[in-house]
Amino acid sequence: MNRSTAAPDTPSPPLLAIRLRPSLRLSAMLTLAHLAAIGLLWPLALPVAARLAGSLLLLAGLGFHLRRHALLRSPVSVTGLAFSHEMTCTLEQRDGRRVACSVLGSTFVASYLTVLELQPIAPESGRPGRFSALQALPATLFSGRSVTILPDGIDTEAFRQLRVLLRWKWRGPAP
Repeated sequence: MNRSTAAPDTPSPPLLAIRLRPSLRLSAMLTLAHLAAIGLLWPLALPVAARLAGSLLLLAGLGFHLRRHALLRSPVSVTGLAFSHEMTCTLEQRDGRRVACSVLGSTFVASYLTVLELQPIAPESGRPGRFSALQALPATLFSGRSVTILPDGIDTEAFRQLRVLLRWKWRGPAP
């Protein structure tokens, strides 16, 4: 019996897989920043309607960012990250979608905060979908994505492994 047929390609296990959880620290920082901006808006010599409109816009922005980035309640909130041996990062969103990305050199890594700067990789399938529609828009509008990770939004050991991986494995070429 000839077994010359090749086994189907199976993806290799990720180098590092991380589950994110809601961050109370990020929630507090976003809330304080938005409330401070509202507090700075009211002493300005603007009509009351303009100050009220500005305050409402800031509160709406606070709600948006809390839901999407801090509390992870939005369908497009990033709830998981998987780093592959091929130097790609796959985002898992709350709605179940996965987006393959490249990690950019502008990523910030510190013991108290990590900000992943990611660039979506174009899908090879040419299948029309949401990504294709976004590609038609100007590149400056949807050129990348940021994921802010504070120590309370991730397991302690996973945060350490992520920082080590980003500092040493994802280091760009020397100039």
